[in-house]
Amino acid sequence: MLSLFEKGIVELIKCALNGGKPKLDDSFDFEEAYEFAQKRQITPILFYGASSLDGFMDTLIGKRFFKSTMNLSFYCAEQSETISSVKSAFNENGIDYLVVKGTILRNLYPYPEMRLMSDADILIREENYEQIRPIMRGLGLVEEYESDHELVWKKGEFTIELHKRLVPSYNKDYYEYFGDGWKIATIKDDNTSEYFMSAEDNFIYNFVHYAMHYRNSGIGVKHVTDFFVMMDNNPELDFNYIETELEKLQLLEFWKNTKKLLDVWFKSVNSDEITDFMTRRIFDSGAYGTLENKLNSEAVRTSNTGKNVKANKMFKVIFPSYKGMCQKYSVLKKAPILLPIMWIVRWLEAIFNPSKIKAQKKQIDMISEESVNKYQSELNYVGLDFNFD
Repeated sequence: MLSLFEKGIVELIKCALNGGKPKLDDSFDFEEAYEFAQKRQITPILFYGASSLDGFMDTLIGKRFFKSTMNLSFYCAEQSETISSVKSAFNENGIDYLVVKGTILRNLYPYPEMRLMSDADILIREENYEQIRPIMRGLGLVEEYESDHELVWKKGEFTIELHKRLVPSYNKDYYEYFGDGWKIATIKDDNTSEYFMSAEDNFIYNFVHYAMHYRNSGIGVKHVTDFFVMMDNNPELDFNYIETELEKLQLLEFWKNTKKLLDVWFKSVNSDEITDFMTRRIFDSGAYGTLENKLNSEAVRTSNTGKNVKANKMFKVIFPSYKGMCQKYSVLKKAPILLPIMWIVRWLEAIFNPSKIKAQKKQIDMISEESVNKYQSELNYVGLDFNFD
């Protein structure tokens, strides 16, 4: 059963999206709700849900909610301006692109600031990157780093992630389904270089992203709300197709549990043990998960067992992978043979920075054979696994 606080949070979100005055228990603490919302990037949606309450706007906490929401509204507008400038530049230069995730989803909410995002995700063709680089610089963006699936740029506090592929290649099961992602993209018209996904494929991709985060470190409240909003805006979604594809991805059971969770949150259906467990996990995961979950997930993903987990983690700390080292030492991209030397360089750097050694030891101490096996069991309980075989 949901706690009174959890019920209150869900009630505020529901009223923000559907209208109406929220019915809250007298014990509901808006101070606690504000702190909860700030850490999970859902302050505006709670504000819009609470704003119809008599006298709320006259309270100190109501004014805090209002001020934060207005600031975030301006920030969202700045984000949109930057995204629009990138899209325009890509169109002018004939650069194929596909905007995904938060940038698309926020347009489905009554107000864009209800769906906060830390970054914008845009799929590009990797072979066009040398042409894209000067375009991004010309728009005032600064190149940050390259990961397995992203080329990361920043403008002030805002990040734009240019995706080489829709999901990381190390999420092998989901990567096998999507490839680089272009096979499910369709160009909008002859006057643009922008592509789009069908409503169904967009739903599937966002669900895979949600599942990927849930199993990798945890997922936030706003990512669950996204599915309610997508379904509310697209009542004609073909769920026969969606569920057929999710079954191929071995995500059908997890979808059914998530669908029940949505019914509990937004349709007042009675909860069960699984939906209560999922609610608690999601509420405890901040905006994008926790470090402890991430460490346990990494151990599950790489070994599927908790055996020798500390020794395995220690080995990876001492000898990071080639891909990981390339992110720190770009010279390795041109000269992979230097990897052993750069390991030594990294060790020397660590010796003169003991705080990093302490941080790594703290991470190793956070995981154990018991915690890894428990994490694996909890994933299986909701219908998730790392299906790499």
